[in-house]
Amino acid sequence: MCAFNKFKVFNPRRGAIYVVKMEPGIDAPVFCMQCGTCIDACPTGAIYRDPKTNVVMIDEDKCTGCGTCVTVCPYGAVHVDPVTKKAFKCTYCGFCVKYCPQSALKFVEPEEALWLKRKNMARSLTASPTLARKLWWRPPLR
Repeated sequence: MCAFNKFKVFNPRRGAIYVVKMEPGIDAPVFCMQCGTCIDACPTGAIYRDPKTNVVMIDEDKCTGCGTCVTVCPYGAVHVDPVTKKAFKCTYCGFCVKYCPQSALKFVEPEEALWLKRKNMARSLTASPTLARKLWWRPPLR
């Protein structure tokens, strides 16, 4: 729905949110966490933080599509659109949340997000302990 809202096409490669399929039954959405790392990295000054909403935005007129923001994004949430050749990321418009057929996406406060992470981790541990162990990095034994 993101690609449809922005570009009027149904194409997941043009959406701002990606879903990574980690294991059967475990899908994780990847989206912009609004950290702002890309703001300082942008050589043309096309990326800025909206003063009203505090959301990181991209000015398409200034963007050259160089991909520096893609490289520095620690979450893999910024990409260069394959058609427009401009940087593109989630702007928290809410379109995906409104039209998600499974109601899997929603806006939450940080405290609720932490609770949901704990709940999902507990669920994965009890449903498949072997699989859950694969999802967490362990330091090497000395």
